[in-house]
Amino acid sequence: MIDMQLRSELVAIVGEQGVFTEGKPLDVMSKDHYWFSPVLKPQLAGKRADAIVAPRSTEALLEVVKLAVKHSIPITMRGSGTGNYGQGVPLQGGIVISTHLLKEILTLTPEYAHVQAGVKLGTIEREARRVGAELRMYPSTYATATAGGFLAGGSGGIGSITWGSLWDEGNVLGATVVTVEDEPRVLRISDPQELLGVIHSCGVTGIISELTLALAPAQPWAQYVAAFDDIFTALDFGHALSADTSIPKRLLSLHEDPLPQYYPKLVELGVAPEGKTLALMELVIEQDALEKHAKQHGGTVTWSSPFEHYHKKGVTLSDFTWNHTTLWAMKADPTLTYLQDGFDAARVYEQLKTRRERFGDALIHHVEFTRGSDQDIPTPGGMTIVRYESDEQLYDIIRFSEEVGMRIADPHSYFLDNDVRWNGQPILDAKRDWDPHGLLNPGKLKVLEAQ
Repeated sequence: MIDMQLRSELVAIVGEQGVFTEGKPLDVMSKDHYWFSPVLKPQLAGKRADAIVAPRSTEALLEVVKLAVKHSIPITMRGSGTGNYGQGVPLQGGIVISTHLLKEILTLTPEYAHVQAGVKLGTIEREARRVGAELRMYPSTYATATAGGFLAGGSGGIGSITWGSLWDEGNVLGATVVTVEDEPRVLRISDPQELLGVIHSCGVTGIISELTLALAPAQPWAQYVAAFDDIFTALDFGHALSADTSIPKRLLSLHEDPLPQYYPKLVELGVAPEGKTLALMELVIEQDALEKHAKQHGGTVTWSSPFEHYHKKGVTLSDFTWNHTTLWAMKADPTLTYLQDGFDAARVYEQLKTRRERFGDALIHHVEFTRGSDQDIPTPGGMTIVRYESDEQLYDIIRFSEEVGMRIADPHSYFLDNDVRWNGQPILDAKRDWDPHGLLNPGKLKVLEAQ
């Protein structure tokens, strides 16, 4: 609990406007988007912090941490709360430290952006274009997601078709981490191996106060929609387009019917014919050349938008991709949820057909093309929409998927180490060295809970 004395000490550090101990801000900022999961909803409902604290500087952040350690108060870090796994939910109360006031771009060049953790990715993208650069990758929530939150809880997104994930060397150039010790340290980390204790650490190891992201040369992205008869002809098209290395790509996202019918803007534009699977794309290619690609696989380009409108006017296709797909689906039907599928690239058709035979229309395919660190050509990964009936049904689908060779990153668990993508020993080493009292996001590492 935060008594009046402790609240006064927090106010002395960050000011009255930076401390919330009651009311709506406390409820709102104690949650992330865990409600995407019908499994997590009952587990995390009612969990909330005793206080929200928003420092305006690294110096203030250090003082808040020091005070929390002195009183053995749990700390949960928060960016914009756009994560989906419950990692922003304080299981044991305590303090949620919001980074939304740490929003300064410290250095921006055509090669990199060095920013405070609370800077929004959309701001970086906009400012980077002023110097001829752009983000290498970002989530579909880029307009509101913070850089620190993305580094701690994300993996990839728009741009991953070319640049891979946050884990791939060269994408994250450095991070400044505040340790949670009696005398907090400020560590500036650039070694790729040590960065594995930071990337996708979900706030369990150290507090990210600054980070440096590599940028890419800005491209004149045009947006396109193409329609296909089914997911498998769309996959044929996707594989062929991915293999064409002459075409710059930022997004290639496949949406099986009826998903396109859940996107009102696309329906209103008349670019989402009923019964069709759509490919949503950001490319540098002339429309007639793309139409030839699509026609070879029985597809038709139904819409395009030039670079002049990109992120400025009209529809932004990325708003319907990655986990925004799940959001739109759930708006249309609250019983829907999702899985995160890693396919065997050589067996993806077989895996999808086998699983479809087993579960029928309980599954609606949503595929994102990404490039792995050991791949020259991007390959499909699934963010499959599930018609949820029960936890038993959901985990039956997961078990079957793994039996046919898929690698499932379970989005229905708040344990970081239940995610097959977690960094393992580097996370545990960083946790030991940077958070010796175990105050950071307690309860989120299953291996520690079992000890």
